Order: sequence, then structure tokens, then C-alpha cells
Amino acid sequence: MKLDINNQHHAETLARYLSGEMDKDEQAVFEKQVTETEENSKEIQDMKKQWKAISHLRETKNPDTGNAWNKLHTRFINENLIPIQVVALKKQIIPVLLRYAAIAIILVGVASIIYYLSRDSKPTVEMVQVNTGNESNTLIKTLTDGSVIYLAQNSVFSFPKSFESTSRNVELTGEAFFDIASNPARPFIIETGEAIIEVLGTAFNVKTNNGTNFELIVDRGKVKVTMKKNLAKSESVVAGESITAINNSLIKSKTNGSDMHAWYKKRMQFKDESLRNILSVLNRNFNTNFVTANQEIGNRKLTVTFSNETSETMTELICQALNLKSQTIDDSIILSDSEAGTKRN
Repeated sequence: MKLDINNQHHAETLARYLSGEMDKDEQAVFEKQVTETEENSKEIQDMKKQWKAISHLRETKNPDTGNAWNKLHTRFINENLIPIQVVALKKQIIPVLLRYAAIAIILVGVASIIYYLSRDSKPTVEMVQVNTGNESNTLIKTLTDGSVIYLAQNSVFSFPKSFESTSRNVELTGEAFFDIASNPARPFIIETGEAIIEVLGTAFNVKTNNGTNFELIVDRGKVKVTMKKNLAKSESVVAGESITAINNSLIKSKTNGSDMHAWYKKRMQFKDESLRNILSVLNRNFNTNFVTANQEIGNRKLTVTFSNETSETMTELICQALNLKSQTIDDSIILSDSEAGTKRN
């Protein structure tokens, strides 16, 4: 888990950890998650040192500056070290200076804690947000790592323009089917209102609604689900299993084996997607084998909706939209530029 102090949940969890409010199990889970990277480990150690310093200052009794000055004053008078008229003035000033010095030390410590909690260890990641609205279409988005996200209506999906080197972090409200590209070195982490979902490479359906409902069904592979309000509650879910959140607890059960999330293939919508990404999704879901004649054709952008069409109809829609022609060779549908007057096959 990448520690993000700007994330309210992470900040609250960190505060509970530093103040010792976690039980042993929750503390162990938290420490394991946040120390997965060297950067997080150093960050936590620095914060613990600053927190310890602040706690010490808070628990230390205020010095009795008056008593200390009286003792020093008596010594100076007895030993004739300073004139009496100077003593009166210093007797008024020094206790005040001592008090201000103590306050200054505390403020420096507090400022250090605020600095560590508020600073960004890296430049702010630029996020892209997709909102499907009330449309009944399934909006399909291919991410830079090759993962494909199928978004249901009334869903909001946020993702970075480019993923970091250590993890792939996104956010979801609503419902989506995730087909994640495998990359063991960079886990794919989905944050919802209720849970944190961590995967390496798998396919699963997630349904969430602002903390009131959460359900996950795994189609293939393995997924780890952790409750945000209690990091000690974590479950692994494999293909053929589902998990729901009830009263801040995770309930796992077997699925009936049917295609429970086939909804995402019924009315597929692409908005300003490259033809390459569109054809990859079609080939993955409809047993087709679309191929472009060259890379330039694959880079062309297209907005199109497919609703239970045959491969022939899909081919015709694509060709008309991008002025292409098609040719079938050995079960492959090859798309190439349409020359003037050339009839499409």
C-alpha cells in the first residue's frame, strides 16, 4: 500500500497508529502494508521519531523558572557578581525569555510533524475521472498498462494518466468489471468507499455505493480485499467465489458458476479509444480475430457502440467510421485503408 497523507483515510489510520490506538493485530497488518516499500518505511520511521519527540515535550512538566531564577539571583548577590540595579531588571526578563524558549521548542517540534504529514514525497499524480451517468451502455476504458475496465451506469472511475513504478492505484464508486493485466512487480489497487482491493492479474466484478453496499465476484485469478475501517479484516477471494461487506465484516461464499457479470458485454461503448484497443476488447470477448494492416490504422481514434452485433456488423461499422476496407484471410479479419472506388469484402 502506498502511503498517501493527502488521503483522508490514510491520514486517520496513521494518526491512530502513531497514537497507539490500534490493537496488536491491526497494527501488524498496517505495518506490513506500509513498509512494503523502502520509501514508506523511511517515512514511517521519521514520523515516529517526531511523534515521540512531541509526546516527550507534552509529558514534560513546565520548568519552575521563578524558583530557578531566585536561586541564581541569590548566588549572584552573595558573590557580588552583578550590581543590584541590574538584578531587578533581569529578574523580570529572564523568566519570560525562558518561557518563550520552551514554547519555541514545542512549536519547532509541531512544525516538523506538520511538515511530514503535509509534504508530498513525489509530484502530485494527475488523475483522470470518468463518469458514466445514466446511460445504459457499458463504457469501456483501456488503461496504459493494458488493463480493461468495463463501467456500468452511474459509476465514477478515477485513474492516473500514467502509473507509478511500484503500484497501480485507482478509485471506484459504482459498478465495474475489471480485466487486469498481470504485473507482479506492480500490484493493481482499487480503493472504494468500503474496501481496498489488491490484485496482480485477474478478472472480477466490483459493486460499491458510497459505503452502503459492497460486493465482489472473482471470474479468474485471486483478489485480496481489506476493509478500510478495520485493516485487520482481510480476505483472499479466488475464482468461483464472491465476497460482500456486512456490518463492517467480510462474508465469503461460492458462486453458482454462471456468467453473473455478462452485463458488461451486452451494450459496449467506446469513447475516443484507439482502434487497437477496441479490437483487442472485441477479440477478447467475441471470439473474433480482428487485425489492422499497419500500426497507423491501429492508432486511429474511434467513438462507437456495439449492441449484440455479429462480427460482420461490427466490421461494417468500423469500416464506415474510419473509411477502411476488410478482408478475411484464414479466419482473420484484416482492416486496411480503403482506396477510392475499392469495394469492401
